[in-house]
Amino acid sequence: MADTAGLIRLGYIGGDGVVVPSYGEWITVVNPATGETIAQVHEISAPDLDTVIEQAHDAFVSIWRSTSPDERGRLIGRWADRIETHRDELADLEVADVGHLRSEVLGDIDSSVRTLRYFAGIADKIEGTTYAQVPGRLAYGLDEPFGVVAGISPYNGNPNFVTMKSAPALVAGNCIVHKAPEISPLLSYRMVELAIESGIPPGVISMVSGRGEVVGPLLGEHPRIGMIAFTGSPGAGRAVLGASARNIVPVVLELGGKSPSILLPDANLEAAIPSVLHSNFVKSGQSCVAGSRILVHESLYEQVCAELASRAKAIRVGLPTLPSSQMGTLISREHRARVDKLVRDGVAAGATCLAGGAPADDGDLAGGAFYQPTVLADVADDNPVATTEAFGPVASVLAYRDLDDALSRANNTDMGLSAQIWGNDAAAIHYLAGNLTAGTVWINTYRAFHPSVPFGGMKQSGIGLENGFASISMYTQHKSIVWNLSTDHALPYDD
Repeated sequence: MADTAGLIRLGYIGGDGVVVPSYGEWITVVNPATGETIAQVHEISAPDLDTVIEQAHDAFVSIWRSTSPDERGRLIGRWADRIETHRDELADLEVADVGHLRSEVLGDIDSSVRTLRYFAGIADKIEGTTYAQVPGRLAYGLDEPFGVVAGISPYNGNPNFVTMKSAPALVAGNCIVHKAPEISPLLSYRMVELAIESGIPPGVISMVSGRGEVVGPLLGEHPRIGMIAFTGSPGAGRAVLGASARNIVPVVLELGGKSPSILLPDANLEAAIPSVLHSNFVKSGQSCVAGSRILVHESLYEQVCAELASRAKAIRVGLPTLPSSQMGTLISREHRARVDKLVRDGVAAGATCLAGGAPADDGDLAGGAFYQPTVLADVADDNPVATTEAFGPVASVLAYRDLDDALSRANNTDMGLSAQIWGNDAAAIHYLAGNLTAGTVWINTYRAFHPSVPFGGMKQSGIGLENGFASISMYTQHKSIVWNLSTDHALPYDD
């Protein structure tokens, strides 16, 4: 990172290390809590991206492919140590860049360290396969790296996105080129600098940035890119799929959700209500697994609505740098306008606003993109707030009659990333968990991530898996080898 007169300037990181060009397009990076300019990031050009990708390919061929698994694991572990040492520095960057609370950011950084250490520990445990044999023949399989893979991520979880894509890619023997979100690139760049400082060879992990509609196709359609791992919106995910079709390369997609939170009649409301509320308002609602459709049994509906509204009104929205703040800012005023429009459309379609429903811009908040924690009741299944991912602090409360009604309503979405069930009836919980169309079902908990547990979506929430041993297979291609060991066999065309 180059700091010129207090303004951070980010170029790109490739096989030559950190490069800050003196030419090209520069994008202004703003602190979303204050509106102040804090950095500029270079939008990488096609020729420079070619160079970065070729350097990554050279690093793969000459270094990383032949690096022993235990050495890969050792270097990834050193990267984790380095991130842990620079924890406070990274948190400062992310709070200023994204506007999340410091506690939320520190949680993400700690999670990224766990992810690296988990994959470092299994680097030398990837094994081949021996298949059923016939006499005189040996058949076995190898899982090989693609070479250079691409990682494209949004702004709302930079520490995790960098490591969840890098760790399995590197363990599998690939090199990776990341595209940082141009709206919040600071932490991502610094994490890659720390990777190089840890001893991971330059070119093994690269970082570029720029507008998604400009750099995304250049990266996704590049002939050296063997696989793409993408996190973002469904629309952008479809664009990535289109780009991948050019060279027929596999993709892993995580495209968000419209996740249900089901409160059973016997749910412990003292635990469920604050937990469900927090799942909607953590990171100001900018979370792909927000339990934004709260399905409540009709016998509890009025009670739960009143409690949700009361608690939402008491949440302290404030500057993310203040320990007293309980919710920070949205990423930009443009995004806040989209969230506000969705809320207003939802009310116009019949929803009742019980709390929030407007920007928060009093006093210290005037320069930012803050929004009030919002609870909407009387929400029909076809209301825009029930069908559209708000990516903001907006919770919708729906009443259901019985278990089958809850299940049908919960699955009434094109998305299928996660779901929550709150209750104690084992039979009901087991029935719901087995029939919900969601990649992850949390029971009496939420946002319970661990690097050993695979995470992925169903339906239009995505393709493939992140985390867990299974995710390594996303970053490898299988080769079957069949070896004839017999010298006594008939030859073709032999009379």
